Amino acid sequence: MPDIDWDKGKALLWLLENQGLERAKVRPIYIGDDRTDEDAFRALEKAGVGILVSEEPRPTAARYSLKDPAEVERFLRELVATLT
Repeated sequence: MPDIDWDKGKALLWLLENQGLERAKVRPIYIGDDRTDEDAFRALEKAGVGILVSEEPRPTAARYSLKDPAEVERFLRELVATLT
């Protein structure tokens, strides 16, 4: 990671704020698979949903986990189906 005071969590919060999406009715979902995603998971602990993608259980700030990209695809398809 670069030696700057910026990470995926700060970038995520910046995007939400600049797009006017930090309101209470918006529930962001962040899906990630490596340690640099942990900052984003922590940023969403109270205002969104963090999902770790990993075949092996490991400590994470994400509330949920999926095993692999195929599970991510299934999850997103089912989510879209419930919203349409």
